[in-house]
Amino acid sequence: MISLGLLIGLLIIIAAILIAALSKPLNLHKNFYIKLFFVLFLLSSISEILSYLTSLSIFGIAGSMSFFFTVAFVLLHSSEVLGNRKTAIFFIIAFLFGLISELLSVIYGLYYYTIPSFFFGMVPLATPISWVFIIYVSYILADLFLFGFGGEKPKKTDNLWFLLGLLILTSSISGLIAVNLDMILDPISIPPNVAQWVYSTVGPYFGVPISNFVGWFLVTTLVVFIFRCYEVLSSSKDFKIELNTYSYLYIIVVYLIYFLFNAVKAFNLGRIEYILIGTTTMMPFILIGLLALILYKKREDMIR
Repeated sequence: MISLGLLIGLLIIIAAILIAALSKPLNLHKNFYIKLFFVLFLLSSISEILSYLTSLSIFGIAGSMSFFFTVAFVLLHSSEVLGNRKTAIFFIIAFLFGLISELLSVIYGLYYYTIPSFFFGMVPLATPISWVFIIYVSYILADLFLFGFGGEKPKKTDNLWFLLGLLILTSSISGLIAVNLDMILDPISIPPNVAQWVYSTVGPYFGVPISNFVGWFLVTTLVVFIFRCYEVLSSSKDFKIELNTYSYLYIIVVYLIYFLFNAVKAFNLGRIEYILIGTTTMMPFILIGLLALILYKKREDMIR
């Protein structure tokens, strides 16, 4: 039987889908809803963080909605930045690659989940959905670096080798952004008192096998590379995307919230070294993203 929390969460995601789909026909102000869902994402995420630091049940109740508000916000954000059609294509590719990689890893005995699983009794429903918004955040941050430092999206008219090199480079950056997030995520998820999943073989990185990080890099890089190739093939000659400063700032904050959430969990486990690792792996992307935004804003102000 479906729980009340899950029902509310599904209604939140359905509401975001309807807003994205009907914004033009109903003349809805999509940016207003993006801001609204971003605020709700922040409040629920901060509540979830506080629930790990305090024993107040109100934070736990509000924090339990953070996953759903994250999905809803990312969906609306992508709808505004990429458009509905490209959003659907991106989400489908990321979902399928995430799900298949998880199923293969479980089938071949690399690890298994200890929490209730939805897909063939092997992979939880939230896992491939999490892959979608992690890959999306990684894709957008790489775009931010590209735009912020004076570049533009690769296009069909580019020299073939330049085009291929730019596709590989930007996709690889996205892969590294995702891997660096997992540098703190994985170690805090496998201790015996947490154990969301269990590795069959103890790896050299706090019990995590190196193959796990190789997998994160390959899945994210391949998804982004395939989508970027689709963007190139489907774009017109004058293809250009204008950088919305606030839209990209939202994504930097999402990545920062990931860090803070995992840092608090590491603190509760008494593993301060995980926080140091997360700081050195995730914070550079956050700071470089802010630098890219500042440079872009300055360049735009000079043009005006």
